[in-house]
Amino acid sequence: MFIMGTNLILWLKLLMKNKFNISVRYIPRVFLISLIVTLFTPLIFYEHFKYKNKIKTTKIKQDPVFIIGHWRSGTTYLQNLLLNDNQYGYLNLVEATFPYLLLENYKLSRSLMKPLIPKTRPMDSMKMNVDTPQEHEFALTNLCLLSPLTSLFFFNKENEYLKYASFADATQDEFIKWKESFTYLLQKLTFKNNGKQLLLKNPLDSFRIKHLLEMFPNSKFIHIYRNPYEVFFSMIKLYEKNTHLFWLHKPDFNLESFIFKIYLRLYQKLYEDSLNLRSDQFIEVRYEDLVKNPLYELRRIYEKLSLGDFNLVEERIKQYIAALLEYKVDIYDLTSDTKNLIQSNWSKYIKRWKYDLYNLIND
Repeated sequence: MFIMGTNLILWLKLLMKNKFNISVRYIPRVFLISLIVTLFTPLIFYEHFKYKNKIKTTKIKQDPVFIIGHWRSGTTYLQNLLLNDNQYGYLNLVEATFPYLLLENYKLSRSLMKPLIPKTRPMDSMKMNVDTPQEHEFALTNLCLLSPLTSLFFFNKENEYLKYASFADATQDEFIKWKESFTYLLQKLTFKNNGKQLLLKNPLDSFRIKHLLEMFPNSKFIHIYRNPYEVFFSMIKLYEKNTHLFWLHKPDFNLESFIFKIYLRLYQKLYEDSLNLRSDQFIEVRYEDLVKNPLYELRRIYEKLSLGDFNLVEERIKQYIAALLEYKVDIYDLTSDTKNLIQSNWSKYIKRWKYDLYNLIND
C-alpha cells in the first residue's frame, strides 16, 4: 500500500475529496495507513527543512533517460538490463513509496518495508526486493496526488483522475503543482545519487513526452512495445493480482473496456508527441527481439541514443542475463473470440508493429 508514504495533509485531502466513501472491509486498512502517515509526518518535516536548500540548489546536469511504453510491455526488464551500467541512478521501491524520506530517514523506511515485500511480484513471479527499481509515478502520487494511480484507492473515480495522465484537461495550477513535485523528486534523487544521470521507467510518461521535453530538452526516450495479445492477458492478471491491494472502496467497472481504452489513449499520445523528438532522442524496441537477442538490442540503443561505450558494460549484462535463464514467462490461452475482440480494438497497433506477421498465441 504505497500511499502510506504520503503526508498527513494529502492523506486527509484524499479521504475528504472522496467523502470517506470507504468499504467496511477496508476500514482496518485505512486505520493502519492513517497510523503510519501520522507517525511519519514529523520525520517528513524534519527531512524537508534539513535538506530543502541542498535539494533546491541541486542541478540536473544530464537530462534523464526515460523508458516508456504500456504496462506489461517489458519496461522493467529493459530497465534492469540497462542498470547494469553504473553510470545511472534510479528510483527504488522504498524511495518510490517514501519519497519524503529517501535521505535522512531512508534506513528507517527501508527497514519498515523490507518484511512487507514478497520475494516475487504477484503478476509475473519476477524477483523483487526493497532495492528493485520502481516507477516514479508512485512517488508522484504520494507527493501531490495528481496521478491516475490515485484512482487505485477509489477506482470508481478513475475518469476523474485519468486527466492527470497528459494534463490536457487539468487546471494550470494542477499542472504547475505536478511539475514542481516532479522536479523536486528528481533533484532529490540526483542529490542522493551524487549527480548521476537518472534512468527512469514509467508507463504514464508515455502520455507526457511533450511536458518532459519542455522540462528536459535533451532527455532520451526508449519505447518498448510487446505483442498486444500478450499485453492484454498480462494486464488482466495484473489487475486481478495487484489492484485489490490498494482499494479503499470496491470498484464496479468493466475491466476489459478499461484496458482497451487506456491502451489506445496511451499510444495515440505517445506517437503524437514523439514527432517532436530528434532522431538521437527516441528509439523503439520490440520486447520479443530484446528477449531473443538482448545484447544486440542494447548495443543498438546505446549507439542510437549515444549512451556511452556498450563494451564497458557488456560483460556485466551477460552475467545478469545468465542469472535469468530459469525464469519462465506465462503462456496464455487465446480463444478465437478473445483474439477477435483484441484485433477489433487494437488492430491499428497490431498492424503498425507487424504482429500479424508473427506467430500469435496458440496460432
